[in-house]
Amino acid sequence: MVISMDRNKFFWNTSFPSLTVCPHKRIDDAKLHEYMKARPQIFKSDDDRNEFTDFIEKLSNATFENYDQLPMNRTFEIDSSQYMDLLWNLSFVFKPELNSGSTNKLYLQNTITELGICYAVNSKVAVYNSYRYWQNNRWDFVKTNDTTLVTVHPLDGEIYAQIINLSCAYEVYFHGYHEVPDISKQRYSFPAGDYTTVELLALEILTSNDAKALSISQRQCRFAHESDILETSPIYSFNLCQNECRLRLALRTCGCVPHFYRSRTKYGKKYRVCDFEGIRCLQTIKDVLISLKSKIINIDCDCYANCDDPNFFVKAYRSRAWFLGSNLQWGISEYPKMQLKREVIFSMTDFLVYIGGMAALFLGCSLLSFTELAYYLTYRFCLGFCRSFWRK
Repeated sequence: MVISMDRNKFFWNTSFPSLTVCPHKRIDDAKLHEYMKARPQIFKSDDDRNEFTDFIEKLSNATFENYDQLPMNRTFEIDSSQYMDLLWNLSFVFKPELNSGSTNKLYLQNTITELGICYAVNSKVAVYNSYRYWQNNRWDFVKTNDTTLVTVHPLDGEIYAQIINLSCAYEVYFHGYHEVPDISKQRYSFPAGDYTTVELLALEILTSNDAKALSISQRQCRFAHESDILETSPIYSFNLCQNECRLRLALRTCGCVPHFYRSRTKYGKKYRVCDFEGIRCLQTIKDVLISLKSKIINIDCDCYANCDDPNFFVKAYRSRAWFLGSNLQWGISEYPKMQLKREVIFSMTDFLVYIGGMAALFLGCSLLSFTELAYYLTYRFCLGFCRSFWRK
């Protein structure tokens, strides 16, 4: 295998940067009020209601980084296995407007990440982490039309996409169309009331069709359908593999999994979702969970890179006050001048040809001669031995 460089930039399309946006406001005040109103036996006073409001808002934004800020005084008769269902039912309706300079239309998809309930744009993976997909206990491949993914070409000129009227402060991950956010990767926070423009650089790594026939260990990467090592996802990506590695580490160390991970496996097994005791345990190893590195705990994730992997890097971003609310504009500032490609330069066929050529040159024989030699040294020898044995 070799990674070659292609510089014919006019001969390929470049994937438009995908992103996942996580709004800071995730709980709908009206839904929360109705929830507490329907349970007067639990929320008897203003103190109870204020305490629950603080709890549910911090739970909706809970991650490995800020679990210690979660108030863990009362359970409010809510089992930990119901956390995600409750957060979804009380979630804030997030419906900003999307537009782009391309002919393909962009869509916003809800997706559950390590930062809670977020929304992805131009993604083929977000649907597998959506609440409805999990709730329906689905493990099938979702058919997607590639035309729904936005690609750009140098002749298209500058193309930017916009999310208009985000209505609150938010965090953003930029990634390829076949990836999900990862808590260890860099993310960007933008305040409410700003118009933000982000310029990105792109670099794609693709894999040739010849390499698909090779084993995973040979090509050192995995395609989306090669998800046999994952128990909680029907498709593979590097970040999904990292997420599941954290899940297994939390399960092995604390005996439970965080509420923002899928607690049911494709084999029918169901994991216990962390309650207050489990969350306190997770706090003690949060640095290990984020970095997946430890001198004490043995961690072996066995995560290979994606075979087809668009990468995006933030070149610059600028924000200015905007009277029409929070807006985000992003796009590729400069089209990539090169593309990397995994290719097979020495296959098994090439190996046989080289061996046969060298044998003919130096020994005056071919591979067929080696086969005949093996035949006479094994089968013929055993046959003669057996005949002499029976004669005796």
